[in-house]
Amino acid sequence: MLFQKLTAIIFVLATLSEAAVPAKGARSGLLKRDNDSNSKQTATCLSPKALQTGSKNNGQETPVAGQSPSQTDAANFINFCSGQTLTNGLQVKSGSCNGIVMGKIPSTAHMISSIIISPGPEEKIRANKDFNISVQTTGLAAGSFTNADLTYYSAPQQLTSSGEIIGHTHVTVQDLGDSLCPSNPPDPTTFAFFKGINDAGNGRGLLSATVTGGLPKGHYRVCTMTSASNHQPVLMPVAQRGAQDDCQKFIVH
Repeated sequence: MLFQKLTAIIFVLATLSEAAVPAKGARSGLLKRDNDSNSKQTATCLSPKALQTGSKNNGQETPVAGQSPSQTDAANFINFCSGQTLTNGLQVKSGSCNGIVMGKIPSTAHMISSIIISPGPEEKIRANKDFNISVQTTGLAAGSFTNADLTYYSAPQQLTSSGEIIGHTHVTVQDLGDSLCPSNPPDPTTFAFFKGINDAGNGRGLLSATVTGGLPKGHYRVCTMTSASNHQPVLMPVAQRGAQDDCQKFIVH
């Protein structure tokens, strides 16, 4: 009697175990779906589908005077930063190496262009008074601004479904000294005002920032710096083009 009960219990447990474990084909299907969904996030090898043969070419099959040969790497420089200080999403003031791919590049029909509307050329602004900096852009899907302290240059440039670069712009103001036309360029480590514009503006490319409290008397230059979401300078599809950024000089009196 006891033997019969034990046999029955073993049979039930075996049946439940078989029901709980997918068949071999089903299990492999689940694993494949998991692998497919995670492969882009976890793969550490360069996919053959992503390999660009252009990196094998130094561009000097027909040498041109004054033209430098390109560095080459059949593996697309995937280990270029090995052994160096990695950027790793940080703003490393001592310098670093960033191995993140550049990203998606727009067509020439969606290249970015900017023009500073305000302040105008040599416009005179009252000292220590609030004023606005306004810039009109085209080709920029503005309003995407990642954490610059943790994700600096840490992801590729992306495009909208219509092909525009997703990102934002900055405005930076520098003191030019006693003239609007100095012979020496200003120190890039210093600025009188800086603002990352992280909103979409009026939705038609017009972006603005307020200089609260204004500026002291002097001669100034304001420039735009257009960036992808992770703060890297935007990438364009061709070398010969108009600039994507603008500068304006003005006076505070």
